[in-house]
Amino acid sequence: MSTKEFGEKLKSARLETGLSQRSLGLSIGLSDKTISSYESSRSYPNLEILKRLSEVLKKPVNYFLSSVTEEVKISDQLNRILRKQEELEKELDTLKGLLKRVE
Repeated sequence: MSTKEFGEKLKSARLETGLSQRSLGLSIGLSDKTISSYESSRSYPNLEILKRLSEVLKKPVNYFLSSVTEEVKISDQLNRILRKQEELEKELDTLKGLLKRVE
């Protein structure tokens, strides 16, 4: 994941919780300038800080680490599974109809 993606996700999560950069920074022992630096992709937090951000923003660490590409891949896989499920349900209905004719 790029620092740009991380910065965008951090800002989005912060805004969802209604926190300012200052209040988020204070809640985890950082300055608002550091939060701004993360959000603007000038720097990236270490794992300890990432965990604290995750706790305060009520998001799993993976939310900040997974990329949009990974999310699209997962979404595509889910859609393929759902289409296959629909095909199997139609096939099952056909088989049920044939079974009723035989009985």
